[in-house]
Amino acid sequence: MAEDWLADVRKYVADADEKVVAAIVRHCGIALQKRDSSLVSFSDSKETDRVRENFLKKKLGLTHDDATLDAAITAVGERMKGDRTKNRVTVYYLLTEHFGLFDIFGGAARAAGAAAAGLTGAAAAAGAAAGAALGGDEDKADAGAGTGAAAPLAAAGLAGAGLAGGASAVEPPAPIPAPEPVPAADTRPAAAYGNPGGGSGGDDRGGGMGWLPWLLLALIVAALIFFGLRSCSKEEAAAPAGADVAATAPAVPGDTPTPDAAATAAATPAVPEGAGVVGAERDGKPMLSVYFDTGKSEVSNDLSGAAAGVKAYLAAHPGATLAVSGFNDATGNAALNAELSKKRAQGVAKALEGVGIAAASIKLEKPADTTGTGTDNAAARRVEVVVKD
Repeated sequence: MAEDWLADVRKYVADADEKVVAAIVRHCGIALQKRDSSLVSFSDSKETDRVRENFLKKKLGLTHDDATLDAAITAVGERMKGDRTKNRVTVYYLLTEHFGLFDIFGGAARAAGAAAAGLTGAAAAAGAAAGAALGGDEDKADAGAGTGAAAPLAAAGLAGAGLAGGASAVEPPAPIPAPEPVPAADTRPAAAYGNPGGGSGGDDRGGGMGWLPWLLLALIVAALIFFGLRSCSKEEAAAPAGADVAATAPAVPGDTPTPDAAATAAATPAVPEGAGVVGAERDGKPMLSVYFDTGKSEVSNDLSGAAAGVKAYLAAHPGATLAVSGFNDATGNAALNAELSKKRAQGVAKALEGVGIAAASIKLEKPADTTGTGTDNAAARRVEVVVKD
């Protein structure tokens, strides 16, 4: 299983945004721990359907028709056909780039378009038609969910309009109504700025009012961005502190958990019986909980998948460190239990070094009370790995 997700993405996008990659890794969560669910099979229609429904529609909030979304998925598959392992993180990054929605994962918003992602054919035509609509799909969305996706779709529409000329097979939707008709040449910024008061590209009918459609368009885009960011902020504020939905929900082969299942799992984090590792979030930062069998201190689980989030965070924040703290259950001799907690923390620190995290970034930190109280014994036998800035 690939461990360096950023390196895999940069095989296709040399300047891939580390922050966006790390956010996609957190979104995928424990689905990346198993090889089958960490890869995407483009030959399996059920799997591509899950990518369309669970990622493009539910996560990115797209409301395009299925044919348009399937065309984008197919184009990504064609782009990666020379790669034997088609990693889910890379597929999701390329799809997010194609629709210009990096801001959903905390990255800088970019203009959508198939040319920017190196996609061709049907996906390019679909991207052009979707862009020319300039939010045409927004009216079809639910009153609550559609608002959150309005800003990214508006950005996608602006870029898509530039590609429509090369996709003659797709009929562009009707443009946004303006107070008065404006010649096609006036819709290009160069023509508008080059002929401000008249002449062959200017507006001779309104006494220098050719800027009015542009002003209205800018106000519409600004309003969409404002309400989109406001909706995203409410959605983030509603997430429960100290738990990452994607990381704690049960893994669904082929894709990430649905929002309802993820919310249920986040409310009651799954604690394995005996040894296991669970990735989550605390105070908006990735963390790990490594669980142990009774009386054991050996780390028997592979941390590479679950540690991807904290590893990516350290790479994006050079000054950050990891605090590793051991706990034990309340049964047995207290002194022996305290020593067991220390050995468990040391074992996890070594395991983190084994997956590529620098020893200088790992700090052993003794908690105020190593004996877990107020919880069941299985949950108490653990080591917590949290980010410290």
